[in-house]
Amino acid sequence: MKRILTVLFIASLVVLIAGQEAIAQTPQSPPLPLLRLPRISPGAKVAQMVGLSEVTIYYHRPGVKGREIWGKLLPYGEVWRVGANEPTLFTFSDEVTIQGKKLPAGTYRFVTFPGQKEWTVIFNSEVKNWGTMYEAKYDTLKFTVMPEAGPNEEWLSFSFTDLTPSSAQVVLAWEKVRLGFKIEFNTLGKIQASVGNWQILNAAARYALTDKIYTSEAMTWVDRSIALEKNVTNLGTKAELFLAAGKTTEAISMAEEALALGKAKDPKFEGSRQGQNLTRLIGEWKAKK
Repeated sequence: MKRILTVLFIASLVVLIAGQEAIAQTPQSPPLPLLRLPRISPGAKVAQMVGLSEVTIYYHRPGVKGREIWGKLLPYGEVWRVGANEPTLFTFSDEVTIQGKKLPAGTYRFVTFPGQKEWTVIFNSEVKNWGTMYEAKYDTLKFTVMPEAGPNEEWLSFSFTDLTPSSAQVVLAWEKVRLGFKIEFNTLGKIQASVGNWQILNAAARYALTDKIYTSEAMTWVDRSIALEKNVTNLGTKAELFLAAGKTTEAISMAEEALALGKAKDPKFEGSRQGQNLTRLIGEWKAKK
């Protein structure tokens, strides 16, 4: 009997060990995938080129959802992250002037203190903490803005309006409130810092000619272009600048010089598209004198 019990014990032990080895050799089940769900306040990004500078706004868009927002969900006089979740961030590629105040290039936390009659708007240099974290010691620029009424906007949004070659209006819209402020960049200074060869100088002059801005600087740029390399292209630009300034006689003379230069370099130039265009312009300008 004792021997039989011993045999049974050994057999049971063998079965247990074998089972454990089998379990150990069974490959582990793959980990469950991380479940990603839509956020209640979806993220958004809006970017705008203003002249040669870029503005980018990263934010999350809460919905009104039938709630009373101003003075209730968002108490007057208390800090608001201007969105939801992570902080709302503005990134400026160059130094910017906002409501007449300068702000260095960089990324900033955007917060406000809504009020019944006016809002305090703040650009804050601390950008790593959660959206609700705000420390006034990092305030870099602060100003006040009067809110305006507008059509209902269910989801908070940022947009850019009133674009010019150097400025734009940033507009925050949510529920029936609109908040706008002007941003400005030194587009002229950036152009002047970037011009270097005759092509870029001529392109800068043509940009000014097309947009009817920087007229005095445009003549300087085209003169510098001509000084580096006189050719049909920059002489033609200067002719058009003369015409825009009301100097028709000088425009005709410059266009004729450009046409003569083109013919001197290529006997077939007058039949080319550029040559035909110059000939046509000279005829039109002479007819208007």
